[in-house]
Amino acid sequence: MKKPVSYPFYTSLRFRFGLIFGFAFLCFLLITGLLLYSNVKTQFEKSFAARLKAQGSLLLQETEVSPITIPFPASGEHFSLVYLANAKADTLFNNLPEPVSHFGKNANSGLWRSVALERKLETGGVLRIVYVLPATELNEDIRNLQVILFLYFPLAFLAALMAGYLLSGFLLRPIENIVSKADQSSLQGRIHLLEEPEVRDELHKLTISLNRMLDRIEKQSQYQNAFFASASHELRTPLSVMLTELQTLQKEQLPPDIRLVISNQTTEVQRLGKLVNDFLLLSQLKAGSLTLTHSNVNLPEVLIGLLDRIADRARRNTQTFKIDLIPENADFEIYTDTSLLITMLLNLLENAVKHGKPDSAIVVRVEKMQDRLILTLRNTVTNRITDPDTLTHEFNRQDHQIDGFGLGLWIVAKLSETIGAHFEIQYDHPHFTALVTFEEVMNRAQS
Repeated sequence: MKKPVSYPFYTSLRFRFGLIFGFAFLCFLLITGLLLYSNVKTQFEKSFAARLKAQGSLLLQETEVSPITIPFPASGEHFSLVYLANAKADTLFNNLPEPVSHFGKNANSGLWRSVALERKLETGGVLRIVYVLPATELNEDIRNLQVILFLYFPLAFLAALMAGYLLSGFLLRPIENIVSKADQSSLQGRIHLLEEPEVRDELHKLTISLNRMLDRIEKQSQYQNAFFASASHELRTPLSVMLTELQTLQKEQLPPDIRLVISNQTTEVQRLGKLVNDFLLLSQLKAGSLTLTHSNVNLPEVLIGLLDRIADRARRNTQTFKIDLIPENADFEIYTDTSLLITMLLNLLENAVKHGKPDSAIVVRVEKMQDRLILTLRNTVTNRITDPDTLTHEFNRQDHQIDGFGLGLWIVAKLSETIGAHFEIQYDHPHFTALVTFEEVMNRAQS
Protein backbone atom coordinates (compact mmCIF):
# COMPACT_ATOMS: atom_id res chain seq x y z
CA MET A 1 0.00 0.00 0.00
CA LYS A 2 1.29 3.43 -0.87
CA LYS A 3 2.16 5.90 1.81
CA PRO A 4 -0.46 8.63 2.31
CA VAL A 5 0.36 11.79 0.44
CA SER A 6 1.28 14.65 2.76
CA TYR A 7 0.83 18.34 2.04
CA PRO A 8 2.05 21.53 3.73
CA PHE A 9 -0.41 22.55 6.43
CA TYR A 10 -1.02 25.94 4.80
CA THR A 11 -2.53 24.23 1.72
CA SER A 12 -4.99 22.17 3.75
CA LEU A 13 -8.71 22.80 3.96
CA ARG A 14 -8.37 23.14 7.72
CA PHE A 15 -5.96 26.05 7.39
CA ARG A 16 -8.07 27.72 4.70
CA PHE A 17 -11.23 27.32 6.75
CA GLY A 18 -9.42 28.75 9.74
CA LEU A 19 -8.12 31.64 7.63
CA ILE A 20 -11.59 32.41 6.28
CA PHE A 21 -13.09 32.19 9.76
CA GLY A 22 -10.31 34.39 11.13
CA PHE A 23 -10.74 37.06 8.45
CA ALA A 24 -14.52 37.05 8.80
CA PHE A 25 -14.19 37.39 12.56
CA LEU A 26 -11.56 40.12 12.10
CA CYS A 27 -13.89 42.12 9.84
CA PHE A 28 -16.62 41.79 12.46
CA LEU A 29 -14.17 42.87 15.15
CA LEU A 30 -12.99 45.84 13.11
CA ILE A 31 -16.53 47.12 12.63
CA THR A 32 -17.57 46.57 16.24
CA GLY A 33 -14.18 47.74 17.52
CA LEU A 34 -14.30 51.00 15.58
CA LEU A 35 -17.84 51.64 16.80
CA LEU A 36 -16.79 50.81 20.35
CA TYR A 37 -13.72 53.04 20.05
CA SER A 38 -15.81 55.92 18.76
CA ASN A 39 -18.36 55.54 21.57
CA VAL A 40 -15.77 55.18 24.33
CA LYS A 41 -13.76 58.12 23.00
CA THR A 42 -16.91 60.22 22.92
CA GLN A 43 -17.70 59.21 26.50
CA PHE A 44 -14.16 60.14 27.59
CA GLU A 45 -14.51 63.56 25.96
CA LYS A 46 -17.98 64.10 27.43
CA SER A 47 -16.71 63.15 30.87
CA PHE A 48 -13.76 65.52 30.53
CA ALA A 49 -16.05 68.29 29.25
CA ALA A 50 -18.39 67.74 32.22
CA ARG A 51 -15.41 67.99 34.55
CA LEU A 52 -14.36 71.25 32.88
CA LYS A 53 -17.85 72.66 33.21
CA ALA A 54 -18.23 71.60 36.84
CA GLN A 55 -14.90 73.06 37.93
CA GLY A 56 -15.42 76.21 35.86
CA SER A 57 -18.89 76.70 37.39
CA LEU A 58 -17.47 76.22 40.86
CA LEU A 59 -14.83 78.90 40.27
CA LEU A 60 -17.44 81.19 38.77
CA GLN A 61 -19.69 80.80 41.81
CA GLU A 62 -16.83 81.47 44.23
CA THR A 63 -15.79 84.67 42.45
CA GLU A 64 -17.18 88.00 43.78
CA VAL A 65 -16.89 91.48 42.31
CA SER A 66 -17.58 93.60 45.37
CA PRO A 67 -15.38 93.12 47.13
CA ILE A 68 -13.25 91.33 44.52
CA THR A 69 -12.82 87.73 45.61
CA ILE A 70 -11.04 85.32 43.27
CA PRO A 71 -10.32 81.67 44.16
CA PHE A 72 -6.68 80.70 44.01
CA PRO A 73 -6.07 78.37 41.00
CA ALA A 74 -5.09 74.81 41.81
CA SER A 75 -2.09 73.13 40.22
CA GLY A 76 -2.63 72.77 36.48
CA GLU A 77 -5.67 75.06 36.43
CA HIS A 78 -5.77 77.98 34.04
CA PHE A 79 -8.59 80.45 33.68
CA SER A 80 -9.41 84.03 32.92
CA LEU A 81 -12.12 86.10 34.64
CA VAL A 82 -13.69 89.08 32.89
CA TYR A 83 -16.30 91.41 34.36
CA LEU A 84 -18.68 92.96 31.79
CA ALA A 85 -20.69 96.03 32.81
CA ASN A 86 -21.83 99.18 31.01
CA ALA A 87 -20.31 97.97 27.73
CA LYS A 88 -16.96 97.74 29.42
CA ALA A 89 -14.86 94.63 30.02
CA ASP A 90 -12.48 94.44 32.96
CA THR A 91 -10.11 91.48 33.32
CA LEU A 92 -10.10 90.39 36.93
CA PHE A 93 -7.69 87.45 36.55
CA ASN A 94 -5.84 85.73 33.71
CA ASN A 95 -3.23 82.99 33.95
CA LEU A 96 -3.96 81.38 30.60
CA PRO A 97 -0.80 80.00 28.95
CA GLU A 98 0.32 81.67 25.75
CA PRO A 99 -0.77 78.82 23.39
CA VAL A 100 -4.36 79.14 24.57
CA SER A 101 -4.57 82.84 25.37
CA HIS A 102 -6.41 83.39 22.09
CA PHE A 103 -9.08 80.73 22.79
CA GLY A 104 -12.61 81.80 22.33
CA LYS A 105 -15.70 80.23 23.73
CA ASN A 106 -15.40 76.42 24.06
CA ALA A 107 -12.22 76.45 21.96
CA ASN A 108 -10.16 73.24 22.10
CA SER A 109 -6.85 71.90 20.80
CA GLY A 110 -4.99 68.61 20.96
CA LEU A 111 -3.16 69.60 24.17
CA TRP A 112 -5.81 71.69 25.92
CA ARG A 113 -9.51 71.65 26.60
CA SER A 114 -11.50 74.77 27.58
CA VAL A 115 -14.98 75.88 28.47
CA ALA A 116 -16.48 79.40 28.61
CA LEU A 117 -19.21 80.14 31.17
CA GLU A 118 -21.13 83.28 32.24
CA ARG A 119 -22.90 84.33 35.42
CA LYS A 120 -25.26 87.27 35.73
CA LEU A 121 -24.74 89.32 38.84
CA GLU A 122 -27.41 91.08 40.88
CA THR A 123 -25.73 94.39 40.03
CA GLY A 124 -26.61 93.85 36.40
CA GLY A 125 -23.12 92.96 35.25
CA VAL A 126 -21.93 89.69 33.79
CA LEU A 127 -19.03 87.63 35.05
CA ARG A 128 -17.39 85.50 32.36
CA ILE A 129 -14.82 82.73 32.86
CA VAL A 130 -12.74 80.79 30.35
CA TYR A 131 -11.57 77.68 32.16
CA VAL A 132 -8.72 75.62 30.64
CA LEU A 133 -7.20 72.27 31.63
CA PRO A 134 -4.39 70.33 29.92
CA ALA A 135 -5.75 67.39 27.90
CA THR A 136 -2.87 65.13 28.94
CA GLU A 137 -5.04 62.80 31.00
CA LEU A 138 -7.72 62.62 28.30
CA ASN A 139 -5.17 61.94 25.57
CA GLU A 140 -3.51 59.28 27.73
CA ASP A 141 -6.82 57.50 28.22
CA ILE A 142 -7.49 57.61 24.47
CA ARG A 143 -3.99 56.32 23.70
CA ASN A 144 -4.43 53.47 26.17
CA LEU A 145 -7.69 52.59 24.46
CA GLN A 146 -5.95 52.62 21.07
CA VAL A 147 -3.15 50.37 22.38
CA ILE A 148 -5.67 47.92 23.80
CA LEU A 149 -7.53 47.75 20.50
CA PHE A 150 -4.26 47.54 18.53
CA LEU A 151 -3.22 44.50 20.56
CA TYR A 152 -6.70 43.04 20.74
CA PHE A 153 -7.36 42.88 16.99
CA PRO A 154 -4.35 40.72 15.96
CA LEU A 155 -4.66 38.53 19.06
CA ALA A 156 -8.35 38.05 18.40
CA PHE A 157 -7.56 37.24 14.76
CA LEU A 158 -5.00 34.60 15.79
CA ALA A 159 -7.42 33.17 18.33
CA ALA A 160 -10.15 33.04 15.67
CA LEU A 161 -7.71 31.43 13.23
CA MET A 162 -6.81 28.74 15.76
CA ALA A 163 -10.44 28.23 16.72
CA GLY A 164 -11.42 27.92 13.06
CA TYR A 165 -8.52 25.52 12.43
CA LEU A 166 -9.49 23.29 15.36
CA LEU A 167 -13.20 23.48 14.60
CA SER A 168 -12.65 22.67 10.93
CA GLY A 169 -10.50 19.72 12.00
CA PHE A 170 -13.44 18.40 13.98
CA LEU A 171 -15.82 18.99 11.07
CA LEU A 172 -13.42 17.42 8.55
CA ARG A 173 -12.74 14.36 10.69
CA PRO A 174 -15.28 12.25 8.74
CA ILE A 175 -13.45 13.14 5.53
CA GLU A 176 -10.13 12.11 7.13
CA ASN A 177 -11.73 8.78 8.02
CA ILE A 178 -12.91 8.38 4.44
CA VAL A 179 -9.40 9.13 3.13
CA SER A 180 -7.83 6.71 5.60
CA LYS A 181 -10.17 3.87 4.67
CA ALA A 182 -9.76 4.62 0.97
CA ASP A 183 -5.96 4.40 1.36
CA GLN A 184 -6.37 1.02 3.03
CA SER A 185 -8.45 -0.31 0.15
CA SER A 186 -6.58 -2.63 -2.18
CA LEU A 187 -7.41 -4.68 -5.24
CA GLN A 188 -5.52 -7.58 -3.66
CA GLY A 189 -8.66 -8.70 -1.88
CA ARG A 190 -12.18 -7.57 -1.31
CA ILE A 191 -12.67 -3.83 -1.17
CA HIS A 192 -14.32 -2.80 2.09
CA LEU A 193 -16.98 -0.15 1.66
CA LEU A 194 -16.91 3.02 3.73
CA GLU A 195 -19.09 3.29 6.80
CA GLU A 196 -22.02 5.59 6.13
CA PRO A 197 -22.48 8.48 8.61
CA GLU A 198 -25.66 8.49 10.66
CA VAL A 199 -26.38 12.14 9.87
CA ARG A 200 -27.83 12.55 6.39
CA ASP A 201 -25.81 15.49 5.16
CA GLU A 202 -23.35 16.22 2.36
CA LEU A 203 -20.84 13.76 3.85
CA HIS A 204 -23.49 11.06 3.75
CA LYS A 205 -24.04 11.75 0.04
CA LEU A 206 -20.27 11.73 -0.56
CA THR A 207 -19.87 8.40 1.25
CA ILE A 208 -22.67 6.80 -0.75
CA SER A 209 -21.13 8.03 -4.02
CA LEU A 210 -17.69 6.72 -3.04
CA ASN A 211 -19.13 3.35 -2.04
CA ARG A 212 -20.84 3.07 -5.41
CA MET A 213 -17.56 3.93 -7.11
CA LEU A 214 -15.65 1.36 -5.01
CA ASP A 215 -18.25 -1.26 -5.83
CA ARG A 216 -17.85 -0.55 -9.56
CA ILE A 217 -14.04 -0.67 -9.23
CA GLU A 218 -14.21 -4.03 -7.45
CA LYS A 219 -16.47 -5.48 -10.12
CA GLN A 220 -14.21 -4.19 -12.90
CA SER A 221 -11.19 -5.66 -11.12
CA GLN A 222 -12.96 -9.00 -10.80
CA TYR A 223 -13.87 -8.94 -14.49
CA GLN A 224 -10.28 -8.07 -15.40
CA ASN A 225 -8.80 -10.81 -13.24
CA ALA A 226 -11.30 -13.31 -14.60
CA PHE A 227 -10.38 -12.32 -18.15
CA PHE A 228 -6.63 -12.62 -17.48
CA ALA A 229 -7.10 -16.00 -15.82
CA SER A 230 -9.40 -17.38 -18.54
CA ALA A 231 -7.31 -16.05 -21.42
CA SER A 232 -4.10 -17.32 -19.86
CA HIS A 233 -5.52 -20.80 -19.29
CA GLU A 234 -6.89 -20.94 -22.83
CA LEU A 235 -3.59 -19.81 -24.38
CA ARG A 236 -1.19 -21.93 -22.34
CA THR A 237 -2.09 -25.25 -23.96
CA PRO A 238 -1.86 -24.18 -27.64
CA LEU A 239 1.34 -22.24 -26.93
CA SER A 240 2.88 -25.29 -25.25
CA VAL A 241 1.94 -27.43 -28.26
CA MET A 242 3.39 -24.86 -30.68
CA LEU A 243 6.61 -24.60 -28.68
CA THR A 244 7.00 -28.38 -28.55
CA GLU A 245 6.49 -28.70 -32.30
CA LEU A 246 8.95 -25.89 -33.05
CA GLN A 247 11.57 -27.38 -30.74
CA THR A 248 11.06 -30.75 -32.45
CA LEU A 249 11.58 -29.16 -35.86
CA GLN A 250 14.80 -27.55 -34.65
CA LYS A 251 16.26 -31.02 -34.17
CA GLU A 252 15.63 -31.91 -37.81
CA GLN A 253 18.12 -31.39 -40.61
CA LEU A 254 16.70 -28.26 -42.26
CA PRO A 255 18.07 -25.62 -44.62
CA PRO A 256 19.65 -22.63 -42.84
CA ASP A 257 16.92 -20.19 -43.89
CA ILE A 258 14.16 -22.49 -42.60
CA ARG A 259 16.10 -23.12 -39.38
CA LEU A 260 16.39 -19.33 -38.87
CA VAL A 261 12.63 -18.89 -39.31
CA ILE A 262 11.90 -21.69 -36.84
CA SER A 263 14.38 -20.23 -34.35
CA ASN A 264 12.71 -16.82 -34.56
CA GLN A 265 9.28 -18.39 -34.17
CA THR A 266 10.47 -20.34 -31.14
CA THR A 267 11.75 -17.15 -29.52
CA GLU A 268 8.45 -15.36 -30.13
CA VAL A 269 6.39 -18.26 -28.81
CA GLN A 270 8.57 -18.38 -25.68
CA ARG A 271 8.11 -14.63 -25.22
CA LEU A 272 4.35 -14.98 -25.65
CA GLY A 273 4.32 -17.91 -23.25
CA LYS A 274 6.07 -15.82 -20.60
CA LEU A 275 3.52 -13.05 -21.10
CA VAL A 276 0.67 -15.54 -20.64
CA ASN A 277 2.29 -16.94 -17.49
CA ASP A 278 2.81 -13.42 -16.13
CA PHE A 279 -0.83 -12.53 -16.79
CA LEU A 280 -1.98 -15.70 -15.08
CA LEU A 281 0.28 -14.97 -12.11
CA LEU A 282 -0.97 -11.37 -12.04
CA SER A 283 -4.60 -12.49 -11.82
CA GLN A 284 -3.74 -15.03 -9.11
CA LEU A 285 -1.81 -12.48 -7.06
CA LYS A 286 -4.63 -9.95 -7.26
CA ALA A 287 -7.24 -12.55 -6.43
CA GLY A 288 -5.11 -13.98 -3.61
CA SER A 289 -5.68 -17.48 -4.97
CA LEU A 290 -2.08 -18.72 -4.85
CA THR A 291 -1.58 -21.88 -2.83
CA LEU A 292 1.72 -22.13 -0.94
CA THR A 293 3.59 -25.40 -0.60
CA HIS A 294 6.50 -24.97 1.79
CA SER A 295 9.65 -27.03 1.78
CA ASN A 296 13.34 -26.66 2.60
CA VAL A 297 15.13 -24.96 -0.28
CA ASN A 298 18.86 -24.39 -0.72
CA LEU A 299 19.02 -20.84 -2.05
CA PRO A 300 22.48 -21.02 -3.75
CA GLU A 301 21.50 -24.23 -5.59
CA VAL A 302 18.35 -22.60 -6.94
CA LEU A 303 20.34 -19.54 -8.02
CA ILE A 304 22.95 -21.63 -9.86
CA GLY A 305 20.22 -23.51 -11.71
CA LEU A 306 18.56 -20.25 -12.78
CA LEU A 307 21.89 -18.75 -13.87
CA ASP A 308 22.38 -21.72 -16.19
CA ARG A 309 18.98 -21.03 -17.76
CA ILE A 310 19.82 -17.43 -18.64
CA ALA A 311 23.53 -17.91 -19.31
CA ASP A 312 23.10 -17.80 -23.12
CA ARG A 313 21.29 -14.48 -22.99
CA ALA A 314 23.94 -13.03 -20.67
CA ARG A 315 26.69 -14.17 -23.04
CA ARG A 316 24.95 -12.43 -25.93
CA ASN A 317 25.17 -9.21 -23.89
CA THR A 318 28.77 -10.05 -22.93
CA GLN A 319 27.71 -10.04 -19.28
CA THR A 320 29.17 -12.19 -16.53
CA PHE A 321 27.93 -13.36 -13.14
CA LYS A 322 29.77 -13.23 -9.84
CA ILE A 323 28.40 -15.21 -6.89
CA ASP A 324 29.45 -14.47 -3.30
CA LEU A 325 28.40 -16.64 -0.35
CA ILE A 326 29.03 -15.09 3.07
CA PRO A 327 30.15 -17.05 4.99
CA GLU A 328 30.97 -19.84 2.56
CA ASN A 329 30.34 -22.67 5.03
CA ALA A 330 26.95 -21.36 6.24
CA ASP A 331 23.63 -23.17 5.91
CA PHE A 332 21.70 -21.26 3.24
CA GLU A 333 18.49 -23.26 3.43
CA ILE A 334 15.17 -21.45 3.69
CA TYR A 335 11.67 -22.75 4.27
CA THR A 336 9.44 -21.42 1.51
CA ASP A 337 7.46 -22.23 -1.63
CA THR A 338 9.98 -23.44 -4.22
CA SER A 339 7.89 -22.61 -7.29
CA LEU A 340 7.17 -19.03 -6.24
CA LEU A 341 10.79 -18.54 -5.17
CA ILE A 342 12.04 -19.68 -8.59
CA THR A 343 9.59 -17.36 -10.37
CA MET A 344 10.66 -14.43 -8.21
CA LEU A 345 14.40 -15.02 -8.62
CA LEU A 346 14.07 -15.66 -12.36
CA ASN A 347 12.31 -12.32 -12.83
CA LEU A 348 15.07 -10.59 -10.87
CA LEU A 349 17.87 -12.18 -12.89
CA GLU A 350 16.15 -11.58 -16.23
CA ASN A 351 15.59 -7.95 -15.28
CA ALA A 352 19.30 -7.57 -14.41
CA VAL A 353 20.37 -9.07 -17.75
CA LYS A 354 17.79 -7.17 -19.79
CA HIS A 355 18.58 -3.73 -18.36
CA GLY A 356 22.23 -4.33 -17.52
CA LYS A 357 25.07 -2.62 -19.31
CA PRO A 358 26.97 -4.77 -21.84
CA ASP A 359 30.45 -5.91 -20.79
CA SER A 360 29.48 -5.62 -17.13
CA ALA A 361 29.34 -8.02 -14.19
CA ILE A 362 26.15 -8.93 -12.34
CA VAL A 363 26.95 -9.56 -8.68
CA VAL A 364 24.80 -12.08 -6.81
CA ARG A 365 25.46 -12.17 -3.08
CA VAL A 366 23.89 -14.41 -0.44
CA GLU A 367 24.68 -13.46 3.15
CA LYS A 368 23.68 -15.25 6.35
CA MET A 369 23.11 -12.90 9.28
CA GLN A 370 21.92 -14.64 12.45
CA ASP A 371 18.42 -15.90 11.57
CA ARG A 372 18.15 -14.00 8.28
CA LEU A 373 19.26 -14.61 4.71
CA ILE A 374 19.87 -11.56 2.54
CA LEU A 375 20.01 -11.94 -1.23
CA THR A 376 21.63 -8.99 -2.99
CA LEU A 377 21.64 -8.63 -6.76
CA ARG A 378 23.61 -5.70 -8.14
CA ASN A 379 24.16 -4.66 -11.73
CA THR A 380 25.15 -1.61 -13.77
CA VAL A 381 22.38 -0.07 -15.87
CA THR A 382 22.80 1.83 -19.11
CA ASN A 383 19.95 4.34 -18.97
CA ARG A 384 19.17 6.60 -16.05
CA ILE A 385 16.06 5.67 -14.06
CA THR A 386 13.90 8.76 -13.65
CA ASP A 387 11.58 7.48 -10.91
CA PRO A 388 12.84 4.39 -9.04
CA ASP A 389 9.76 4.31 -6.78
CA THR A 390 7.54 3.34 -9.73
CA LEU A 391 9.63 0.32 -10.74
CA THR A 392 7.45 -2.01 -8.67
CA HIS A 393 4.23 -0.73 -10.27
CA GLU A 394 2.49 -3.06 -12.68
CA PHE A 395 2.94 -2.40 -16.40
CA ASN A 396 5.63 0.18 -15.68
CA ARG A 397 8.42 0.32 -18.25
CA GLN A 398 11.35 2.66 -17.78
CA ASP A 399 12.79 1.97 -21.24
CA HIS A 400 10.23 1.31 -23.99
CA GLN A 401 12.98 0.31 -26.43
CA ILE A 402 13.71 -2.82 -24.39
CA ASP A 403 11.47 -5.85 -24.76
CA GLY A 404 9.16 -6.45 -21.80
CA PHE A 405 5.75 -5.81 -20.27
CA GLY A 406 6.64 -3.94 -17.09
CA LEU A 407 5.54 -6.75 -14.77
CA GLY A 408 8.85 -8.24 -13.63
CA LEU A 409 9.62 -6.21 -10.51
CA TRP A 410 5.92 -5.91 -9.65
CA ILE A 411 5.71 -9.71 -9.62
CA VAL A 412 8.88 -9.87 -7.50
CA ALA A 413 7.43 -7.41 -4.97
CA LYS A 414 4.09 -9.24 -4.73
CA LEU A 415 5.67 -12.69 -4.51
CA SER A 416 7.98 -11.43 -1.77
CA GLU A 417 4.95 -10.36 0.25
CA THR A 418 3.25 -13.69 -0.45
CA ILE A 419 6.14 -15.85 0.81
CA GLY A 420 6.90 -13.51 3.73
CA ALA A 421 10.11 -11.95 2.41
CA HIS A 422 11.04 -8.27 2.24
CA PHE A 423 11.91 -6.76 -1.14
CA GLU A 424 13.78 -3.47 -1.49
CA ILE A 425 15.26 -1.46 -4.36
CA GLN A 426 18.29 0.82 -4.14
CA TYR A 427 19.44 2.98 -7.01
CA ASP A 428 22.50 5.19 -7.32
CA HIS A 429 23.22 5.70 -10.99
CA PRO A 430 24.57 3.68 -12.67
CA HIS A 431 24.30 1.01 -9.95
CA PHE A 432 21.00 -0.79 -9.41
CA THR A 433 20.60 -3.06 -6.38
CA ALA A 434 17.75 -5.41 -5.48
CA LEU A 435 17.62 -6.90 -1.98
CA VAL A 436 15.43 -9.76 -0.79
CA THR A 437 15.48 -10.52 2.93
CA PHE A 438 14.20 -13.83 4.26
CA GLU A 439 13.40 -13.40 7.95
CA GLU A 440 13.64 -16.03 10.70
CA VAL A 441 15.02 -18.69 8.37
CA MET A 442 15.97 -21.22 11.03
CA ASN A 443 12.68 -20.96 12.92
CA ARG A 444 10.70 -21.60 9.78
CA ALA A 445 12.91 -24.46 8.71
CA GLN A 446 12.59 -26.13 12.10
CA SER A 447 8.83 -25.67 12.14
